[in-house]
Amino acid sequence: MVLRGRVALLAVLLAAGSLGRWAQKPRGAPSAISAIQPKASFDAQQFAGTWLLAAVGSACHFLQEQGHQAEATALHVAPQGAAMAVSTFRKLDGICWQVRQLYGATGAPGRFLLPARGPRGAVHVVVAETDYHGFAVLYLERARQLSLKLYVRSLPVSDSVLDAFEQRVAQANLTQDQVLFFPTYGFCEAADQFHILDEVRR
Repeated sequence: MVLRGRVALLAVLLAAGSLGRWAQKPRGAPSAISAIQPKASFDAQQFAGTWLLAAVGSACHFLQEQGHQAEATALHVAPQGAAMAVSTFRKLDGICWQVRQLYGATGAPGRFLLPARGPRGAVHVVVAETDYHGFAVLYLERARQLSLKLYVRSLPVSDSVLDAFEQRVAQANLTQDQVLFFPTYGFCEAADQFHILDEVRR
């Protein structure tokens, strides 16, 4: 039961686009992600492949308090028509897990919708900036709460990419103290059949 609870928590954290709980904003507040422009002429084929999570910008208190427990996280992306099949690989209690999700098409290239259970609803995802071969900045919003993620193809991250990410963090009214940098080693490349969480089939 304990393991099942931890796996469920892992799925929720990945779907939420952050590492913890958010405070609810008033329902009347405008959706911040609606103002974020996706990468012009976004090409899912070029975006396919492996990405390494380098940093997350978030106002989540849990993220700041428990950030020291962050594990190296990798994304494997494969286009499925206008949607993207995404597998997230990360460790939980020292074991590699794979979480399969589908970033559903919205009719706008670079904008996706990730179904998620619970009252807080689905996650809106925007690929806002990428050069396809080096870095990508993604915005995620759930229950009107915004977070930013910086992914790279390889490490270390260049100063110019970090500067660009930090500028976007500031534009989102987040501070440097609200940025968590993820480990640069210990990435999982695969998970056995007993440690695969398939959110697509649920």
